[in-house]
Amino acid sequence: MTTSGARDAILAHVRHWNAMDKDAWLALFADDVEYEDPPGTVASRGVEVMSTHAWDGSFTDQKRWILEPVKVVECGREAQVYMRNHGAVAGTPVCVESIELWRVDGSGKVDLIRAFWEPPQDPAVYAHLALSTWQG
Repeated sequence: MTTSGARDAILAHVRHWNAMDKDAWLALFADDVEYEDPPGTVASRGVEVMSTHAWDGSFTDQKRWILEPVKVVECGREAQVYMRNHGAVAGTPVCVESIELWRVDGSGKVDLIRAFWEPPQDPAVYAHLALSTWQG
């Protein structure tokens, strides 16, 4: 099986995210990228959502995240990653573990992300996650 770029896309995501390089990070995504974070919330579509919701919603005066890819498994145009999301939310240290599915299109742009994780139970942390339709 040849590599499709899904692993490279995940590793570039981590690199740009941790460096807080929004422009390079946004360049990874197809214009019509579908984003479910986590599944059970409303799926979002489009690179603008990645900019305003995923990025701007993660880097606020109350939140900051550092990503640590623990294991990446690539198959075809898709890859799954076991990710540790280290951060602070409202001054409280938080580590959220996720299993994420990433898919790239024929041009190597990310066109699908599904990030499975359980929201922290601390109400002070949960209030800052902006999960308006969580149904877990």
